Amino acid sequence: MILNIFKPKNWTSFDVVAKVRGVLKVKKAGHAGTLDPLAEGVLVVLTGDDTKKQAKFMEMEKEYIAEIAFGAESPTYDLEMLPTLITKPDSEETFEKIKEILPLFTGEIEQIIPPYSAKKVEGKPMYKLARQGVEMAEQRKTVTLSSIDVMEQKSRELNTDKGVVALPCVTLRIKCSSGTFVRSLAHELGEKLKMGGILISLVRSAVGEYRVENSVKIEDLVSQQSR
Repeated sequence: MILNIFKPKNWTSFDVVAKVRGVLKVKKAGHAGTLDPLAEGVLVVLTGDDTKKQAKFMEMEKEYIAEIAFGAESPTYDLEMLPTLITKPDSEETFEKIKEILPLFTGEIEQIIPPYSAKKVEGKPMYKLARQGVEMAEQRKTVTLSSIDVMEQKSRELNTDKGVVALPCVTLRIKCSSGTFVRSLAHELGEKLKMGGILISLVRSAVGEYRVENSVKIEDLVSQQSR
């Protein structure tokens, strides 16, 4: 079975798979592409013999709706840790600069792998090493971003180490290859602008033809199976 499940915020991808396995009473289940706990949206869950199709689904193009704030940063590149305020940039000037640099991040690029990620270094997940204070050499990977479109620009209040501050935020629609870290895109955009950037919300809106508007919420799946 191939399921288009809506992963809620603060659930891990493993949490969703475990829940689906229990609700459907199946032994074999897996997913086709991890979403960070703070992200939400499409998680393709495969059960039974369809788990053999995992590689096919993993390679499908992904689409994300990402909101990025500029003027702050964090070690995780998102809101998992309290952001550090770097500066209070002018919103209109920032929005113009973002439009100018987005083409530099389109196409095949070398992307920083977040130090707080499941990527393994010498057999250990990077996030475990980072939490232990172990210094690691910068890790990069090649990914492809086929398009980045600005959907919205606005000022938004963000809780930082200096209190609540209004910062310029942009919402982007991103189409990219499997394995792309949208957190890293936020961080590297901020670095390019020399003001810091942080991912404040992320929705995976599509995996191939599987779109978020057609996804099934966990509670609805439970309800369907209990009828």
